[in-house]
Amino acid sequence: MVRDNVRWSDSLWAAATPAGPDLPELIGTAEADVIVIGGGFTGLSTALHLREAGVDVAIVEAMEPGWGASGRNNGQVIPTLSRPDPDDIVAKHGAAGERFVRLLRDSALTLFDLTRRYQIQAEQEQAGWVQPVHSPGRIKIAEDRVRQWSKFGAPVELLSRDETRKMLGSDAWFGGFWNRTGGHINPLALSRGLARVVLDRGGRIYARSPAVSFERQNERWVVRTDNGEISGRALVVATNAYTAEFSKSLMPAIAHEVMPCCPGKWRRSRCPKRRGRPSFPAGRPCPIPTANSTLPATMRAIAW
Repeated sequence: MVRDNVRWSDSLWAAATPAGPDLPELIGTAEADVIVIGGGFTGLSTALHLREAGVDVAIVEAMEPGWGASGRNNGQVIPTLSRPDPDDIVAKHGAAGERFVRLLRDSALTLFDLTRRYQIQAEQEQAGWVQPVHSPGRIKIAEDRVRQWSKFGAPVELLSRDETRKMLGSDAWFGGFWNRTGGHINPLALSRGLARVVLDRGGRIYARSPAVSFERQNERWVVRTDNGEISGRALVVATNAYTAEFSKSLMPAIAHEVMPCCPGKWRRSRCPKRRGRPSFPAGRPCPIPTANSTLPATMRAIAW
């Protein structure tokens, strides 16, 4: 399969994002210390951190980096969950829950720090994330979330109605919960930027090479595609929602945890303009900026 034959989703990201690096297919035999199946955020981040540790790693990607959900989401970087809150997580999972809460707390900062460290250009804006309050009765929920995240050292703040109006330009909200580390990013540009960093640090990425099977053979993992195979000491399967997209038998246990949905998209023509760039009042950037100032949102699958 040649690169020009890869069919990208009909999205703003695909239309506006510069092309990624030229990548070979997996043809013949190859070896690596670690094999990663899947070139989305999980696979690319795994490969990058392995290369930082000096581990020989190769990614086997069915299409191109960011082709799946990693390049199709709407790019919001939110360092929290909609449900549950930190106290709920710790009450259920104890010490492991505390570690997970700290991971969530630092997740947005980790991402933006990585883009700065490797100079990845992905239209990123770390302007914070706001969860506005739509009724007076829900102020208590925002107050409780600020209290809980503050216990873990998160840079959160409770916004008054006036502060929320100045920040968002609307009188519809009664206040808000603000986390300063959040923001937004072009996810496809991030995927392609991560791919370049992996390559620059000596990793390998085989594209347009769907893995059809893998097995343990002579103390090594062997991953097979239609045109080649690669063996390694360790294997990471990072296919998530696209596990059964190219091979129904690759890993059914993961594929059965995903419910495909019809994609939904919405588009707004333009954000309000200020000083020649899209922005909200008080200089807040659009939540999801693109080269043509539109706001995309897509849904690919629900996993549980």
